[in-house]
Amino acid sequence: MAHSKTTLFTTMIFTACSTIAASCTPASTPLPPTSVTTPTSPPISVEQPTATPQDTPPPALPPPVSMESSPAPIPFQICSPLADISNADLDSHISNPFHPPQPGSDAPHQGIDLADYYGDNRIAIEGRTVNAVLDGRVAAVINDRFPYGYAVMIETPFEMLPSDWKNTLSFPTSPPEGYSNPTLTCPPIAETTSGMQEITSLYLLYAHLQAAPAAEVGDLIQCGQPLGIVGSSGNALNPHLHLETRTGPGDAQFGSMAHYDPTASEDEMGAYCTWRVSGLFPLFDPMTLFPPQT
Repeated sequence: MAHSKTTLFTTMIFTACSTIAASCTPASTPLPPTSVTTPTSPPISVEQPTATPQDTPPPALPPPVSMESSPAPIPFQICSPLADISNADLDSHISNPFHPPQPGSDAPHQGIDLADYYGDNRIAIEGRTVNAVLDGRVAAVINDRFPYGYAVMIETPFEMLPSDWKNTLSFPTSPPEGYSNPTLTCPPIAETTSGMQEITSLYLLYAHLQAAPAAEVGDLIQCGQPLGIVGSSGNALNPHLHLETRTGPGDAQFGSMAHYDPTASEDEMGAYCTWRVSGLFPLFDPMTLFPPQT
């Protein structure tokens, strides 16, 4: 597993009148003894020069708009991983729920499976677009390697999450206590993961896609951005999206990830073990991200 210390920052930013008072001058000669009605405030005729077009001041222009102004911030969003399926309807698409194993075990099921069904006969079909749930950065791209098949992993730093939302969720913010050695056969991974104990990011893995994701490690991803198509690559008996969610050290980058395959290299197995059973990336239920609507 390679690491880069790239800081992710996403920057998101969003008249007078005058009056002229007229004066009144009393008459210089006495009024005759007859009753005469006089205006209380006789107007004074003041001859004004005729304005010419060149003498007319131009209308005031609005103040210039600064090109350095920050755009209005985009509201925080949690997008459905299945296109055209609302977050509230995801429950009805779960074909395999969350069954967390003991720490160190690679037993299933370390995520949830989401599937489309044809009519009422519960036959899973492929073809629905898979979208990113959160803004983030690509941390891994897996090209048809067992068991995940075609898959993509997105990291979202905690600092990108609103505090009021983050504090309501139940996901691990530190490695598990009393972690035991993994039961999975793994190459040595202690040296490559030393110092990676502080958990500062969410990691979401979208697996069993129909084809290779159109993304590269380091790409910035937006909530709702298409990542691929629901398929049955890797260890999938039927078409579905395997969504696996963990917390872990920030800025982690994985190369190809594979296991249970004689062609898997030591680096691929090391990346798989680090992700699945090292304890550095604690697991949580993906449906935690989609709380029930009230």
